[in-house]
Amino acid sequence: MSDHDALVIQRVDELAPRLLDLSHALFADPELAYQEVRSAARCAELLADGGFDVEREAYGVPTAFAARSGGSGPHVVICAEYDALPGVGHACGHNVIAASAVGAGLALLPIAADAGLRVTVLGTPAEEAGGGKVDLIRAGAFDGVDVAMMMHPAPYDEPGSVGLAIEEWSVVVHGKASHASAEPQLGRNA
Repeated sequence: MSDHDALVIQRVDELAPRLLDLSHALFADPELAYQEVRSAARCAELLADGGFDVEREAYGVPTAFAARSGGSGPHVVICAEYDALPGVGHACGHNVIAASAVGAGLALLPIAADAGLRVTVLGTPAEEAGGGKVDLIRAGAFDGVDVAMMMHPAPYDEPGSVGLAIEEWSVVVHGKASHASAEPQLGRNA
């Protein structure tokens, strides 16, 4: 195990109680798309306290934030989702996504400069409804980024599971195209 690996693992262990508190606080106080004022503030505060330079209302989005570390190497963005679903709160686990992103950023921060990385934890609101990442892409949040990643919980525990987001598919559809709601009777395709 490298020194960097050991330091990151140590940081995760040290941060675990605060990350669990963050996850529980978000779960207990669900906010819908573009209304995640308290959720964004909780994440941003923990990141600022941990040494990140935090921009609130980042990229013109009132409930987005960008927590940046110094460094001039490859730019790694860790996305934090924190919006809830109407009527069911955090049934999709965005409280876990946010806490994991905050934890990953805080764990990487002490080694980022030495490892030649620039790390940003990007608060990405409105993922259940509203297309928050689309707004952030259009505003330039991902310009110059080398790697963007996030964690998403699943209802199972399967090591090595494959997500469609990392698969490449090529599909050819034959038929006659039409607009699905305006003239569906004119179409003939898959």
